Amino acid sequence: MKKYLAAVFCCLPLVLTCGCWTWPDSTDHAGLDEQARYIEEGEPKIKPGLTLRISLTASGAPEVQETLKEVNANGEILMPHIGAVKCEGLTVAELQEQIKTAYKGFFIDPQVTVGFPPYVEGSGMKSPWGEVLMMGEVARPGPVNMPSTRDLTVTRALMLAGGATPLADKSKVKVTRREKDGALKKFVVNIDKIGKEGRSDLDIGLKPGDVIYVPESWY
Repeated sequence: MKKYLAAVFCCLPLVLTCGCWTWPDSTDHAGLDEQARYIEEGEPKIKPGLTLRISLTASGAPEVQETLKEVNANGEILMPHIGAVKCEGLTVAELQEQIKTAYKGFFIDPQVTVGFPPYVEGSGMKSPWGEVLMMGEVARPGPVNMPSTRDLTVTRALMLAGGATPLADKSKVKVTRREKDGALKKFVVNIDKIGKEGRSDLDIGLKPGDVIYVPESWY
């Protein structure tokens, strides 16, 4: 037991002086391994709950004014004349071509524009660029949307989740990331060190599917 305690205290100074370090695979806080997901990089795929901006012109005249359509639980949107259009799993470019083809039976030379509306944090819209999951001692645990710039960091995600609770240990914020091959990467970020010393270089850029866990302080 004495040898074990000595080893712990020998490692403690090294841990406290680091802003970001990996943590052992054997430690799975609050089921982080199961929650972390790999999200393919590239153009976002359409899924239920996302909002699309769609317009249609034919022979130079507007036939469908620019409108916002939310993808329903069945992965569909409803369009005039052609009804339900299955769009789950498609990119906006693929959906654009699909709608254009469907409207060729109604209009000459239909031109369709499909895109995501500008994402505004706090609007209640789901981000097409994905989300990360905040867990542990934060004011609002749950998903945090990824901005279109895809530059979400640990400190920014923590702020969007309402900040840490008074019980939080901000020196050991854990990040779990699943790679394409299913392997896990795990990091620890010292938010206290970043804030107090202005060490933004110690912050981590997050990816969709990451899980961030803010543990409770021991004291």
